Amino acid sequence: MDQTEIDKIFYRDGYRMAQSYLDQELSAVQMGEAISALYSAMDELLEAFLQRAGAEGQPVSCNLGCAWCCHQEVFAITHEFLFLNAYVQKHLSKAERDAVLERAREKVKISMNLSVEEQLKIRSACPFLESNSCMVYEARPMACRIYLSASESSCKKEYDHPSDKRSFPGLFDFPLRAGRMMNEGFVAWLKQAGLQVSELPIEQGYSSMITLGQTMKEWVNSKHQ
Repeated sequence: MDQTEIDKIFYRDGYRMAQSYLDQELSAVQMGEAISALYSAMDELLEAFLQRAGAEGQPVSCNLGCAWCCHQEVFAITHEFLFLNAYVQKHLSKAERDAVLERAREKVKISMNLSVEEQLKIRSACPFLESNSCMVYEARPMACRIYLSASESSCKKEYDHPSDKRSFPGLFDFPLRAGRMMNEGFVAWLKQAGLQVSELPIEQGYSSMITLGQTMKEWVNSKHQ
């Protein structure tokens, strides 16, 4: 089976997951469950991949406390921001939420008026990074979940030289493609259902959502207006 066919399979998986959870009832609760299911499916796939990679002598170098990739620009999609905020409201204290929002707004000042190419060269900590640990690990966007490296040194080199096109992290291709295609399929269903979806750097999307006070319920209900 060639790569194109594999991509189509994961795309259909993402689309069908949204369809199975949301076709009969498009609500905030069902949306949360659909996103949780999408992430869980990806996590299970990643666990199997990690085991296989280790067995084949190509272990993943990512580990707790390694946060080179958490300083690059991460893009997420509307449903991911809303799911993330629901987690933040439930699990983070007001002081923690205020600190995250302040860090997000400070990073927005750096990234807001840059082109995507320029944004990708930014090396500034994610607003959810604290003591080299993710504060929202369970609710992190798909882009974070699928970023797995076989070489920490390559990640550090890319961190140190973001403008050097010869410097790039030794990422595993399979999880990157699988996760992207699953998310694309999921988003395709959301768009077909009439929901407004956009992709933004995590600091821009999160701070904007908080400023506007947007909730999952309001977003889901917006399609009926």
